[in-house]
Amino acid sequence: MYEAHQVRSKSRFAVRRREEDVEEEEIQSGEINLIPYLDIVTNLMLFLLASVSAGILLGQLNTMLPDRAPSGASATDSKPDTPPDEQPLKLVVSVTKEQIILWSVSGREGTLKEPKAVIPRVGLDGTDCDGPYMCESGNCKLEGTKGVCRPNADASVPRLPVFDYRKLNAELYNIAKTHYLGKKRAMDTYQAVLMADDTTPYETLIAVMSAMRCKMPPLGESSERCFLPTADEEHVKPENPAIDEDNRLYDTARVEYDPDTQALFNDILFSRGFE
Repeated sequence: MYEAHQVRSKSRFAVRRREEDVEEEEIQSGEINLIPYLDIVTNLMLFLLASVSAGILLGQLNTMLPDRAPSGASATDSKPDTPPDEQPLKLVVSVTKEQIILWSVSGREGTLKEPKAVIPRVGLDGTDCDGPYMCESGNCKLEGTKGVCRPNADASVPRLPVFDYRKLNAELYNIAKTHYLGKKRAMDTYQAVLMADDTTPYETLIAVMSAMRCKMPPLGESSERCFLPTADEEHVKPENPAIDEDNRLYDTARVEYDPDTQALFNDILFSRGFE
């Protein structure tokens, strides 16, 4: 029988002999043994995936749309002891290629199947406008006292989807007025979800967000920026004015809500949709 050290010695000799045979085969065949390299790449990929996953979970990218919300997820979590009239409406503005759908997760202002409003796509040449954002061509030409959408002289400029932002703004204004006029409106009720996929142009998203934030002035007229709600400790101190005219801010706990001068739904969350 072999002793233990003899077995180990024979094993090491066999391994070296096998390595020499493999090297000799590689030299003769001209092929490289890629298995060790594949092992290294696999391990590196695992570490990279782990680090990327950790970044997604712990990081927040304000300039990118977040991942799809899980099934049944809502924009905000209502407190069980909050009266129904004071709970957030959980409004959702869904932007598709041909229309905007206004509905609510709570069901108090329409549902996805029976929405509160459907906003059509507009902005064709020859229609009224008060800025380039209202024209697919991006060209709003002043004719007399009003603007009219005209084709862009530069044919290489892509036409962007444009929707009836004034109708969307009017619907949101009526919702805010119906639920909160003359009341002390809670901060979480200013929140709404903007649902759009990656194909929606950036300019279209900006126009939709503008229509969600404040009441729009009549066509052709300019208006002052609306007041925004704040819960900042420096602004809500009793010794400070409830309405900050310089910074256009107001303390929601001390000021009754007026949709004509104050924000509609300025706290906008982004979503690509529901799974």
